[in-house]
Amino acid sequence: MSWLNPPIEQLIDKAGNKYILCSLISKRAKELLLNKPEFFRDHQRVKPIEYASKEFYEGYFTISKQPKE
Repeated sequence: MSWLNPPIEQLIDKAGNKYILCSLISKRAKELLLNKPEFFRDHQRVKPIEYASKEFYEGYFTISKQPKE
């Protein structure tokens, strides 16, 4: 049983695999740091990775696969 919120197993299932999940969450966390630096300064307990993980888990953004050409 995972103690993380959201549970990592559910995030992996939603993303498809660990590599995609890692890439997706890290890119979103970087965007958050660039777009909302004051939020993370004011809320130091909230980490960008955790915030991005919760966004993905709650469906605020999804994975879109581009067709191969």
